[in-house]
Amino acid sequence: MPDKDFEINKDHGDLVDSYRQCFSTNEGEKVLKDLKAAYGDRSSYSNDSHDTAYKEGQRSVYLRIFNLIKERKE
Repeated sequence: MPDKDFEINKDHGDLVDSYRQCFSTNEGEKVLKDLKAAYGDRSSYSNDSHDTAYKEGQRSVYLRIFNLIKERKE
């Protein structure tokens, strides 16, 4: 019977590899730089709580991408 933890870790490692491959190209680096400028280097705060949540959602997508491509292989 396959070890579920191994499968999850392997799938995660494959996903990290895919993100790295995608964002290591010249085009991917340009897109990541744009995402950082648009969503990573700004405050999510707004007087409108819905707007704050929306902006924080955008920022969290950028952070997920950034963290996955910076993650070390186990």
